[in-house]
Amino acid sequence: MKARFLQQCILWISLLFACNKAAEVKEGLPLIELEKTTQINSPYKIERITPLETDTANLIGDHLTVKFSENSFFIYDESARDAIHQFDRNGKYLGKFVEIGEGPNRVGSANDFVPTLEGLEILSVKGDLSQIIQFDRNGEITGQLEFDYYGTSFAKLPKGYYAASGSYNLPFVENRLAIINGQGKTVKAFLPNTHEILPMQEKNFYAANGSVFFHEIYNNRTYKVEGDSLAPSYQFDFEKYSIPERFFEMDWMAGFEMLNQQGFATISQYWENEDKAFFGVDVQVNGGLNKHQVILEKASGEVGKRIISATALSAFSSPVGLMDDLLVFIAQAPDYLKLNTDQLPENSPKIQEGDNPVLLFVEF
Repeated sequence: MKARFLQQCILWISLLFACNKAAEVKEGLPLIELEKTTQINSPYKIERITPLETDTANLIGDHLTVKFSENSFFIYDESARDAIHQFDRNGKYLGKFVEIGEGPNRVGSANDFVPTLEGLEILSVKGDLSQIIQFDRNGEITGQLEFDYYGTSFAKLPKGYYAASGSYNLPFVENRLAIINGQGKTVKAFLPNTHEILPMQEKNFYAANGSVFFHEIYNNRTYKVEGDSLAPSYQFDFEKYSIPERFFEMDWMAGFEMLNQQGFATISQYWENEDKAFFGVDVQVNGGLNKHQVILEKASGEVGKRIISATALSAFSSPVGLMDDLLVFIAQAPDYLKLNTDQLPENSPKIQEGDNPVLLFVEF
């Protein structure tokens, strides 16, 4: 009986993986069809958990930008917009690395930031001016660089170059991506803006393992920035959730009302390691939001997805990147506390509902 049961389990698992649809290739790019992608019903396997130390000086909210360095996590609360907080790899609070405001070693705004070997670089936008402010490991300003391009998101490239995106902010930016040299001058530009629509400020880049990955809100393609070039990598077919061309010609209020009624999908995350590619796709319909987390196996081309909502798998609603080939989420304490005991590794930390979020490291 045990042998028969084992054979049935093996057969069931084989059928489960055999049903995963492989991505097609269209015009030289892998094409992922969102609605036809097999849903994965098994939960993520949590390998480890890092709680972020809580005290009265560092309470952070639920709209967070998280970046990693070799030794630290840097977290910016997009709602409070008062500081970039620093935690060590064990979650111990190291203080406010940079404060936002007026005064010595402060910045007027932090639209985006990148950890570096030297410390941190912050993109600060004021009016039509974009500048990079460079900090050392002690949080002291060491230099600044003004761009001739209105960028609201950026990534650091080799040889002192940068990739910057101004998104769909016509007429401020004629092209949605620029390569900028160490003197702040644009040397190449890509993705022309052709329509004047509601301005967007988004985090477009993710850097990992020497690569820079790029996505944008109204674009169903993802890209890699390679040297001073932009190379398409994947494309999506959102089918009934695709944004129609007429949207870009409409009054923005009428356009968004139309999108909300029909539903629409946008790419919110994209990164890769050697074996897999990960995509976050937000699907919004009538004010409701489902987050489709799509995983592509590079060797086989097979694609699967998990669907995250406010009521299902909410602890995994905010992916923030890759570390040691594990997928990293930042989970609010109430969502973490909803996880079943059998989903947690042994000796998992005990936290309270009012504590800071935790970082979940999972296989994917």
